[in-house]
Amino acid sequence: MSEIQPQKSRIRAHFPALAEVAYLNTGSAGPLSVGAAGAIASRAERELRHGRADLGLQHAEDQPRLAELRQRFARLLGADEDEIALTPNTTHGMNVAVWGVSWRPGDEVITTSGEHVGALLPIYAAVRRFGLSLRMVTIGDNPSAFAERVAGVLTTRTRLVVLSHVCYGDGSVLPIAAVARAASRVGALVAVDGAQSAGALQVDVHALGVDLYSVPGQKWLCGPEGVGALYVRRDRLPEVSQTFVGFASVREAQGFDETGYFIPSAGARRFEVGTVYAPTIHGMAESLRYLEEEVGYRSAFEATQAITRRCREALSAVPGVSLLSPPAHAGLTAFSVAGIEPAEVVRRLSERRVVIRSIPYPGHLRASTGFFNDESDVDRLVEGLVDVQKDLSATVGQSTASQSATVGASGVERK
Repeated sequence: MSEIQPQKSRIRAHFPALAEVAYLNTGSAGPLSVGAAGAIASRAERELRHGRADLGLQHAEDQPRLAELRQRFARLLGADEDEIALTPNTTHGMNVAVWGVSWRPGDEVITTSGEHVGALLPIYAAVRRFGLSLRMVTIGDNPSAFAERVAGVLTTRTRLVVLSHVCYGDGSVLPIAAVARAASRVGALVAVDGAQSAGALQVDVHALGVDLYSVPGQKWLCGPEGVGALYVRRDRLPEVSQTFVGFASVREAQGFDETGYFIPSAGARRFEVGTVYAPTIHGMAESLRYLEEEVGYRSAFEATQAITRRCREALSAVPGVSLLSPPAHAGLTAFSVAGIEPAEVVRRLSERRVVIRSIPYPGHLRASTGFFNDESDVDRLVEGLVDVQKDLSATVGQSTASQSATVGASGVERK
């Protein structure tokens, strides 16, 4: 039994949405906690009552919160505080990585067949602008062999490898450390999309050997939208140029002059740009505090693995359901239902207060199971799938009978 099981009722009470629905779409956005919502509301109320221009308040409350947030993200990712920049989302961090390379025509960028558009589109734009060579590596049915395929296409012209730690489509966990070792041999940077890993499994960026690692706050960390983090390895900072620059990107006070000279902020903070929405910072800091201090990351990761195994076992027993995730996967379970369009399944489950999502390409369903989910959520998913299949089967039967009756009444011979 997971260490988190005895306190599961208390944890679930901290996320009110869990009482309303079987919440199985954390891969899109996790449930918001009472604590995070309270921190957001409290800071927003102060802005409403006292305005937003009190510099004393900003220095007394907001700056310490920003520093705390960097520290907490650093501990979550196994990084040092000066290697963390706060970002609006994962996609922003992936753009920092792609546009930070000093590209030359003919340079190569490698990515995978399983990437989210938040990583792919920055790559495509850079390929167009700079005349780069794009190499797409197929993940295949055996992710453990993926590193060998990447190593086989690396050349001295490869400048950047972009890949997910956990594939958003089916939850496959890619061998990031092996890819990083191979890339380092040709001097290429490795940028990782951590949208489906941070908060779902243990991450140690130093041990992985990656150069950049971008994460969101609103998914497995159950924070608000509009805040995330980017890890930039300290010794790689000189190789990642600043693209967007603002007051947060330079040293305080006399960090620039009218000649065009400026001094970047120390460490990864140089990739922060401008004003942030203070309530989200307070809410995100509270989300990480709760996970780190009251739930415990190790307990959360173990609970996520346990409920994901349970979900996989339950789905595999449902007639007409085919599992698509590999045996070793994180908190995402991909599956299909024979003869039913994924979007239709999602719609009908939503009517039954079960929330999952469909993945448009190649076209399947995805359930997300986190530390706060329990067997009742999985049971409701299974029951909902069985009901959906029965309902549609009955509808098809009625339609067939109606068509037969119409043909018979018309005098046409029936066979």
